[in-house]
Amino acid sequence: MPSDAPSAHELSLRQRIAELQEQLEEQRLKATCFELLSARMEEGFCVVELIKNAQGQFHDYRYLLTNGACLHHTAHPKKMGQTAREVIPDEVDGWLAYFAEVARTGRSVSFEKCLQATNRQLNLSVHRLEPAQLNRIAIHFTALRQGQPERDRLLERNEELSQRVDQAQANSKLLGELVDHSLANVFAADRSLRLLAINRTAQETFKRLRGFAPQVGDFIPQFLARYPDLMSRLEPVWPRLLAGEAFTETLAFGPENEMHHYEILYNPLRDAQQCIQGGYLFAYDITERVREQERLRETEQALRQSQKMEAVGQLTGGIAHDFNNLLGSIMAALEMAEQRQDQQRHEETARLIGVARHSAQRAASLVQRLLAFSRQQTLKPQAVDVHPLVSGMRDLINSSIDSSIEFVNETLPGQWLILVDPPQLESALLNLSLNARDAMPSGGLLRIASSNLTINPELARSLDMEPGDYLHIQVRDNGVGMTREIAQRAVDPFFSTKALGQGSGLGLSMVYGFMRQSGGQLHINSACGKGTEVDLYLPRHSADAPAQLPCPAQASAKPRPMANLRTVLVEDQDVLRQIICDVLEDCGHEVHDFADGHQALAALHAGLQPDLLITDIGLPGRLDGHQVAAEFRRLFSGLPTLFISGYSPASAMARAASSSLDDILFKPFELATLKQRIELLLEKNLP
Repeated sequence: MPSDAPSAHELSLRQRIAELQEQLEEQRLKATCFELLSARMEEGFCVVELIKNAQGQFHDYRYLLTNGACLHHTAHPKKMGQTAREVIPDEVDGWLAYFAEVARTGRSVSFEKCLQATNRQLNLSVHRLEPAQLNRIAIHFTALRQGQPERDRLLERNEELSQRVDQAQANSKLLGELVDHSLANVFAADRSLRLLAINRTAQETFKRLRGFAPQVGDFIPQFLARYPDLMSRLEPVWPRLLAGEAFTETLAFGPENEMHHYEILYNPLRDAQQCIQGGYLFAYDITERVREQERLRETEQALRQSQKMEAVGQLTGGIAHDFNNLLGSIMAALEMAEQRQDQQRHEETARLIGVARHSAQRAASLVQRLLAFSRQQTLKPQAVDVHPLVSGMRDLINSSIDSSIEFVNETLPGQWLILVDPPQLESALLNLSLNARDAMPSGGLLRIASSNLTINPELARSLDMEPGDYLHIQVRDNGVGMTREIAQRAVDPFFSTKALGQGSGLGLSMVYGFMRQSGGQLHINSACGKGTEVDLYLPRHSADAPAQLPCPAQASAKPRPMANLRTVLVEDQDVLRQIICDVLEDCGHEVHDFADGHQALAALHAGLQPDLLITDIGLPGRLDGHQVAAEFRRLFSGLPTLFISGYSPASAMARAASSSLDDILFKPFELATLKQRIELLLEKNLP
C-alpha cells in the first residue's frame, strides 16, 4: 500500500523551496528599504552601466537605476534601460571621460559639470560598483544653489555622501549575490521588454537549453525571435503584468522526452511612486517534483489495478462456490428423480423435481444479484414518493426483524420524488434492514429517514457523484457497528463477516449496484460500538406525481384466444427454442422457429406472413433481435413483438419496450409467465 507520507526527496525539495522563499523575502525587504531610502534622499542618485564598442573601448552608458531626486536636480527625465546617446547625444563624450576613468581605476572622483541639455550646474561624486567586470558606477549629485560656495558645500556633504554610497553599494552587492545564487531563474524587464536584470541561474539555464546567455539591456522579443514557443508563452502574460496583476503559472518546455517543468511567479515591477515600470519573474525548475508525482500516480494506478484483479478473483471465487453448490443439488436431484421414475415412485419423483426447481430459482436469484452489482439488471423506473413506500413496508420489515428491535419510519410526506424501480428500492431497504437486524443481536432501534438535499460541487466530489438535487435516505441502527476496514469492503461482492453458509455476501453489493445504476450513490458511516448509518442518495425527479405502471394482475381476465396465430420464434438456444415451440403449439399457434436472424429474414422475404414475433435480443451473426424486429415491421407495420434476453444493459428496456407493440421477458422465466405475457401483448394489439 502506498504511504501518505511524502518521500525524503519531496521533503528535501519542500525544505529547499522554503529556504529560497525565505531568501526571496529577505531580498524583497532589503530592496524595499533601499527604495525607501533612495526615494527620501534629497540628493540625486543613479546607477549606469558603461558600454564598450567592438574595439573594447567605452563609447556609451546605459541608465540602470535612478531615484526621484534625480529628476528634481537635473530637470531631465530618463527611463531605465535607455542609453546616454539616446538621451543626450551631444554631451555623451564629456561625461563618459569621467565615468570611464572611474570604471578603469576604481578610484572615486568628485567634480562639477554643467548638464547642457537643461542648463543645470551639477556637483557630482562618482564611485565604481563591484564586481568591476560589470562596468557599473554609482553617481551621487546635486544641483548647485545660487550663492553657495562649492568648497563649503563639498566639505559639508562629502562624508555623508560617502557613507550613503558605501551603504548603497553594500546593499546592492548583497542583494545581487543573493539573487545570483538563487536556484530560481530571475528575470526583470521594463515596459518595452528590454532586459533590466537576469541572474546567473537564468543565464546558465538559457545557455544549457538554448545555447546562449541573455544580457542586461537585450531586447527580449529580438533574442526570442528564434524560439516562438517561449515568445508565445510570454505574449499573453505581459499585458497582465503591466496591468498590475501578480499570478503563478506552471509551464512545460522542451521536447517530450526531455520536458522541463517550471513554476513561474510573475509580479509587476513598480517604482517608488508605485507606478508600474515593467515586470519580473521567478521561475523554479520543478521537473523532478513533477516526475516524482507521475511515478506516484503510476504506482497508485498499478495498485488500483491490483485491487481490481483481487476483487475479480474474489468475485469469481464466490460465484464458483455458490453455483457449484446449486448445480450440485440440481444434478443430484435430477439423477435421483430419474431413478425414482424408473422405479415408478412418482411421488418422490415430483418432490425431487421440486428440489431441482427450487435450486434453479436460487441460481436465477444469484444471477439477478450479480447483475445488480454490475449495474446490468434491467430496471423499470417510475416516479416514487418514498414516504408511502416505506410506510407500506412496515409490516414486512417488522416481520423480518426481531421483536426486540423497534422500527421507526422517519420519512416525511411531500418530499421530492425520485425515479427508481419501486420493487428494487424496497428490496434494497429490506436488505439494509436485515443487515441492521444482524448488527443488533440484543435488540435496538432501526430508523429509516429521508430529507431533501442539494449537493454542492465540493460534497459531490467527495461522494463521487454529480452535484444537484437529491433525496437523501438514511437507514440507521445502534448496533455493534463496523471497523473502518470492514466498512470500506462492505460493498465488495461475496465479502461477508458472517460464518460460512450464513450469507452470500451479495446483499450490500446488490444495493450499491442498484443505487449506481439509478444515478445515485451509497455511503456507509460506521464505527465499532456506535452503530451504522447507510446513506442513499437518489436524484430528484421533476414529475408532479408517481407514474402508475399497469400490473399484470390488473389485465383483462378474459384474454383473447391465441389459437390460429402464425408466430415466428427466433432463438439460438436449441433446447429453449424447442420448449417454447411446444408451449405455443399447445396453445394453438402455428409456429415457425429459426436459430438466427438470417434464417428468419429469408423466410420473411420468401412470403411468410406473421401475426406475432418472439425473438431473442442476443443472436449469433451480425443481426440482433432489434434488427430482425425492425425488418419484420418494415413489411408488417404494427406487428406485436416479444423480446427475450438473458443479459441486457439498462438501455435494452428503452429500445425493446419503446411502444405498446413491444414487451420484454428476461431469462430465466417460467412457462406460465411466458404465456401470460403473450396474452397481455395480444390483448393490447390484436383487433
